[in-house]
Amino acid sequence: MPELVRDKALVLRTQDHAETDRIVSALSEGRGRLELLVKGARRLERPFGAVLDILNLAEIIYYRRRSGLHLLREATLLQDFPRIREDLARLEAALLLLRWAWELVPREVPDPRPFRLTQSFLLALGESPAPQTLLAAYRLRLLSLLGYRPALQGCVACGKAEDLFWVPERGGLLCRACGGEGLAVPPRLQKAMDGLLRLPLAALLRLRLAPADLAEIERLTLAFREVQLAR
Repeated sequence: MPELVRDKALVLRTQDHAETDRIVSALSEGRGRLELLVKGARRLERPFGAVLDILNLAEIIYYRRRSGLHLLREATLLQDFPRIREDLARLEAALLLLRWAWELVPREVPDPRPFRLTQSFLLALGESPAPQTLLAAYRLRLLSLLGYRPALQGCVACGKAEDLFWVPERGGLLCRACGGEGLAVPPRLQKAMDGLLRLPLAALLRLRLAPADLAEIERLTLAFREVQLAR
């Protein structure tokens, strides 16, 4: 008999399945990323439709199968983040945040930290006047939490804090004397990235970064992700 499980989960992605069903990808507190089959979800009389919209936080009860999709039994809406949905910039950042969670968080790994990190950043996004700053911080922190923490406080080889370059293959910053070359990282950008990774959420809500710096941080982070996850 399948095990009946109760959990909290954030809806990351949905897709239609068969004639009336839907597959829901969710980030759960208890078991990481889940793939749930929702029977009859697209029928008008079923109550699951609005509850399982992307970005919703729900309490779910499901039958956990040993293989394949788990079967959802019940879902109750806990939070739908209205302040994110009413602002286009916040919504765009939130959807990119969820996409990173869907792409990176392992399936069926019982670790509550990715869920708690994602939930805390979604709550902060509802208050943030600078959602792209929070998105940049989330990306660095999710990578770090999953074991891909970039070296941001100085050269990964000697600790030097100047003349630094971004070398994802070596884990982050590397000075010229230790072989660093390519993408130079000026001190202000190094300090900004280190702050995004280390500052408390309350401080991040007050942090202001120039659009050009945010664009460069995104470029460095994406390059780091590509190299680290390819290993």
